[in-house]
Amino acid sequence: MRCVARLLVLLACAACASVGVTVPFSTLVKGLNSGVREPAQVVIRSPNEWAAFWGRHTQAQTRPPPAPPVDFSRDMVVGLFMGERATGGYEIEVTNVERTDVGLSIRYRTRSPDPGAMLIQALTQPFHLIRLPRIDGSVIFEPEGPAR
Repeated sequence: MRCVARLLVLLACAACASVGVTVPFSTLVKGLNSGVREPAQVVIRSPNEWAAFWGRHTQAQTRPPPAPPVDFSRDMVVGLFMGERATGGYEIEVTNVERTDVGLSIRYRTRSPDPGAMLIQALTQPFHLIRLPRIDGSVIFEPEGPAR
């Protein structure tokens, strides 16, 4: 019985020790044109969800590229979409991912064009899709202050 109690304490301590730890991530794709035209935050944990979402994301492209490969037994995908903008000069990007006591915290930053800047006059849909180790807990999104 003591061994079981010690094991439970060790597991609880290991879980606590990982809170606040930065989680590595890599960019799958980042850009200005997406079929996702409204602001959105997505968490994708299965191949079927990924295939369906990739189809939505690339729906406006004449020859959409294949979805980047993701091993969903180990990894998951998180995406941020800024929504449609009337000009260029906008950006959204994931800046940090950390473990929390219930899952993950995704920090991100948005950028807007400087007032008076010369901008491309075209509709854009800034986005950032990342791959990171799979965690089945909740995911919260936390904006940083806007950058200039």
